[in-house]
Amino acid sequence: MPSTIIERYKRILAGKQKRFSPYEFEDIQYRKQKIQLVLRYAFEQVKQWTPEEARERLSLKDVKELKLHLVREYIEPPVEAKPTDVYYLVEYAYPFLPRPTEAQKVLWVYQEVLSGVRRHFPPHYFQSVKGEERARICFEHLWKNILQIQDVRSLPRIFAKTEHAYRILRSYKLKILVDTLYFSPYDLITELYPELADPQLWLEEGVEIEIG
Repeated sequence: MPSTIIERYKRILAGKQKRFSPYEFEDIQYRKQKIQLVLRYAFEQVKQWTPEEARERLSLKDVKELKLHLVREYIEPPVEAKPTDVYYLVEYAYPFLPRPTEAQKVLWVYQEVLSGVRRHFPPHYFQSVKGEERARICFEHLWKNILQIQDVRSLPRIFAKTEHAYRILRSYKLKILVDTLYFSPYDLITELYPELADPQLWLEEGVEIEIG
């Protein structure tokens, strides 16, 4: 029964048992409940944290000290999570906690790529319908907030010169969008903003902007 797992977890914490039985989490019906029980006991009883405090404080060091790597292996991390991230263990334990929106998660990942915290986006991040939405969020953040372009109808003039367009995308770590999802900067922009597919918009003299 799920309730007995806490006694086994206490033995692990006390050093009387090295790990859970390999059969402990075989039963899918009880797996999630067991993992949640262990996580909540670790956060609430061992660390004396509220759910909110656990989300704020939990570190990889805590996970090792609390032996939570023994249940972590049964939790599929979200695509955004880096190998050192542990925040999703708290989300798994407390599904009721408020979570970031998809846009907030995408911008968090993009900011980490821009700052060098991440070397690149997660694998397959821009694939599928969800990937297209992530691409839109990143590209919109680029032109609205980083390049501070005021009008979407200015995009064709700025991205009309292919080399300049690639230079912008490369400088702000979004060339991957053309490498994996779209055929060209033109395709990228007209797929995201179909109203910009008017050929006349692309025939106007291109404008180069300064790249930071």
